[in-house]
Amino acid sequence: MAGPPSMFDSPRPVQPDPLAGNYIQPNLGYGLRIWWAFYWRTLLSSMVAIIGFNFLLREVWLAGILPESLTAPVSLILRFDSYPAYYLFAFLAMALVLRKRFRGFRIVLLSNHGDEGAQVLAPTLARTARVWWTFCWRSIVYRIIVAVAVMFPLGWIMGFLVALVPSPGFAVAVNYAMQLLLDGVVGIVVIYSAILDEDIADFRVALQPLASATGAVPAPATAAGGEPN
Repeated sequence: MAGPPSMFDSPRPVQPDPLAGNYIQPNLGYGLRIWWAFYWRTLLSSMVAIIGFNFLLREVWLAGILPESLTAPVSLILRFDSYPAYYLFAFLAMALVLRKRFRGFRIVLLSNHGDEGAQVLAPTLARTARVWWTFCWRSIVYRIIVAVAVMFPLGWIMGFLVALVPSPGFAVAVNYAMQLLLDGVVGIVVIYSAILDEDIADFRVALQPLASATGAVPAPATAAGGEPN
């Protein structure tokens, strides 16, 4: 059940099922649905928090309440607070997604690395933190690699667009859109290739079908046919 090095490799080979048919082979379709459920929650909550916090901090700053010695730290916070806020709210989104019932399947944490006798473990705070940490450090590393790899073509595209519409506001919007695009691509790769069907600490992150009312196990959704969540 070991995961591939990237989302573009061939599908994982199906191994003997230690849970008597209660296992779904992860594919890109499942990865996209899980990523979307995670990403929009993280993005929306972090954006609302950042906008609100920055507005209050600017008002306090402009009102002259803060001492002059804090000018530089406050300026630094206003410039870079989006990154810690994103990963902070990513933890909350991860906790929700690990408990979420998707259409036709759910994420489970299996003991014994999913081998014979494996049991479904509760997504406790500690286990959620381990999954979240795996996502965070891999996302940062992959983000740096991708940013370096696409620096020139993205810089050319941004320069071309800004030349077409010479507006400071448009330049900021284009830059922000590019950042969101890179973060989204990196998030998909990390969730699919480094979390799903992977061993983290003493458990495995796997997918199981949702049992119907009669106890039957429904067939897993296709790679492209599942409805977005």
